Amino acid sequence: MVKRVIFLVFFSLIVCQTSASAGILDRIITVDVKNTSIKIILQTIEDRAAVKFSYNPDFIDENKIVSISIQQKTIGYGLSLIFNKMVRFKEVGDHIVLLKNEDAVELRERKKTHMLTQFSGIIRNIRTGKAIANASIYDVDSRLAAVSNQNGEYSMTIPVAETLRSLYIRKSGFKEFVAVVDVKDKETIVLNVNLEPEVELVEKIDLPSIEPIYQPIEDRILTKTITPIEVQTHNKNLALIKEGRMAQISLIPSIGIGSNLSTNGLMTNNFSLNVLAGYAAGVNGVEIGGLVNLIKSEVRGAQIAGISNFVGDSVGGVQVAGISNVVGGNFKGGQFAGIANFNGGSLSGYQVGGIANFNHQNAKGVQVAGIFSSTRGFVDGMQISGICSAARSGFKGFQLAGIANLADSSVQGFQLAGVHNHASGKFMGGQLAGISNHIKQGSSTFQLAGIGNKTDINSGVQVSGIFNFAKVNKGVQISLINTSDDGNGISIGLFNFVKNGYHKTEIAYNETFPVNLTFKTGVRKFYNTYHLGARFGENALYAAGLGFGSNLILKNKFSFSADFSAQMVIDNDFEEFNFSQLFKASTTFDFQVAKWMTIFVGPSFNVNLIQLLDNEGGYSSEIGFNPFYDQTFSNSRVKMWIGGQIGVRF
Repeated sequence: MVKRVIFLVFFSLIVCQTSASAGILDRIITVDVKNTSIKIILQTIEDRAAVKFSYNPDFIDENKIVSISIQQKTIGYGLSLIFNKMVRFKEVGDHIVLLKNEDAVELRERKKTHMLTQFSGIIRNIRTGKAIANASIYDVDSRLAAVSNQNGEYSMTIPVAETLRSLYIRKSGFKEFVAVVDVKDKETIVLNVNLEPEVELVEKIDLPSIEPIYQPIEDRILTKTITPIEVQTHNKNLALIKEGRMAQISLIPSIGIGSNLSTNGLMTNNFSLNVLAGYAAGVNGVEIGGLVNLIKSEVRGAQIAGISNFVGDSVGGVQVAGISNVVGGNFKGGQFAGIANFNGGSLSGYQVGGIANFNHQNAKGVQVAGIFSSTRGFVDGMQISGICSAARSGFKGFQLAGIANLADSSVQGFQLAGVHNHASGKFMGGQLAGISNHIKQGSSTFQLAGIGNKTDINSGVQVSGIFNFAKVNKGVQISLINTSDDGNGISIGLFNFVKNGYHKTEIAYNETFPVNLTFKTGVRKFYNTYHLGARFGENALYAAGLGFGSNLILKNKFSFSADFSAQMVIDNDFEEFNFSQLFKASTTFDFQVAKWMTIFVGPSFNVNLIQLLDNEGGYSSEIGFNPFYDQTFSNSRVKMWIGGQIGVRF
């Protein structure tokens, strides 16, 4: 098992090394010159590739005449042709330092002697002559650095293998200075440097400031607390330097083994073990922290922390933290946190947070949180949250929340919530909620809620326990109360109302009840009916019921109606409240005599279900009419007959 783990770690290191970001030596150039000095060729490359060369003319023959012809090749390839392995190249900021290769045997012997050389000197402002405090002096080979004091003085002791050393000196606000020095057989070297201030703009243009949602890692209180002042100084001064190393081990950012502690913020590590906490420029492999990992730039690989991982830029890989993962840029891969995951850019992968997941922009993949998942941009995938899932500008995929789901713009997919679903843009898919669904704009395909649904356009189905509302109903509404402003859809419920729909009042006569009042509301192809009927006199009867129907326009002023209703029939004795049931299917032919009035006439098919009240043969609310079917059962009686009606519709 241990062998497998070791193999996995080293395999990840190799893979991550091959995927490292390209440096300035990898920039592509085209140069075709003949019989030209090395100095002129280097100047040509500087102009075409936006780089600077630093070297000591005492060791590099810049006047040597050479010819070179390369088409779309790297700078490193071109330099290898020019110097033919006689010179080694080092990147530092936007500089390429040219150092003469030394004899391999001498290098090995020199390393055995553990020779040290001390650099010291004063850093001054070339214009004013004043000392410059907090300037960084960086040795390119050893990756050690020092900081000048208040008097501009610095002192730095470095182990010497290569005797030709390169120092990169810079202070924020000043131009960098690169020195190439021969330290052979020298224990001390005095190097005084004058730095030139960067050009200031004559006129400052005030632009609107944009407050970042995620604070840079180097500006966080935690970073400033656990990293030495010297590290923070080098971060500012040496921001252009990007170095990599195979491995490092640290207790905290200021105490470590085999680590360049003051320059940790410049290093991208392939493997990093932080016993308590660590700080680096990037990870290009695996990082393990007992408590906290702080990465200024990017992570490519895996991060594991007992408490939190903080990354200033993007992450491509996996993050695991006991409490939280915080990423300032984009994320691709998987995040697992005991409490929360935060991303300042887009997410393409999956997040699992015990309490919450937050994304500033886009998200593609899966978000799972115990309480809350939020995306300010666009989500394409799945959000699952115990209480609330939110997408501010859009959503495609699936949202599941114990209480509520919110999407601020276009939504395509499915939302499930224990209490409420809300989408303020176009909705194509389904919404299921224990209480209510609401779509502020656009259309819905499916809404199911325990209490109510609301949408601008219902192009599918709305189902709820109490009410449905759609500004335009093009589909089906099923609820106790269904309302809409317009549309040609179907509403099924106790009360249905379409503001700009089909609204009619009828007064009619039929064989059962001489006086009938009917209200019709809905749309022409499907409306609901509400019936009241009365027969006065010695055997008075009253009826009330509900139904539905449809009206078909035939030609000119003629139309055809088909209605179905169920009515409760009550006799004149209200003390016992006995009733029977009347089921009616009727058809009428309609003629519009005026814009506001239609007369109609037609047949009907009637079924009267009468309940037996006592053993002596008494029945409830029996309708006396000539039936073609009259059958008595043990406790009921059924009558059927053909009737008709005539009336006027307003």
